[in-house]
Amino acid sequence: MARLTNEWGSWNKGGLRARFRTRSRIVNSFLQVVPWVNFAVVLALFLSLSGRLTLQPGVVFELPRAPFREGLQRGLSLVMLRADRPQGEETLVFFDDVRYQFGVPEQDAQLRDDLSRAAGRPDGRQLLLMADRRVPHGDVMALVNLARSAGIQRVNAALKPE
Repeated sequence: MARLTNEWGSWNKGGLRARFRTRSRIVNSFLQVVPWVNFAVVLALFLSLSGRLTLQPGVVFELPRAPFREGLQRGLSLVMLRADRPQGEETLVFFDDVRYQFGVPEQDAQLRDDLSRAAGRPDGRQLLLMADRRVPHGDVMALVNLARSAGIQRVNAALKPE
């Protein structure tokens, strides 16, 4: 048994470690490697689970197994176009025969108000979003978020026919 000396906290050298010595070199080397193996296993578990714990922001689409044949029966319609201007390209949104320049805060707020008013109608919970091929993906996703904040529950994204 280890004996305490007259200093608190220090142990006599004749303790467990000095008395327990294995005679086999294999067992000694195995006992020295075990903490490192434990560290490697815990680190591997941490790295494998850390990727699953982070949540990437975005909209999750559950795609159907069959080809696209679904759509909206009736609801609101909105068209997004990309326009070339002398000062650069801009995204235009047409809703209820009104043109909005997307990305301008005042017009975005006006579009949100008009969408929230239209969402109060009986057929207003669904929106058909037709976008031109040249409209950036970021603008489409920003418009989906704007529609969600206005109270729209379902958005059908479609390609605008040429």
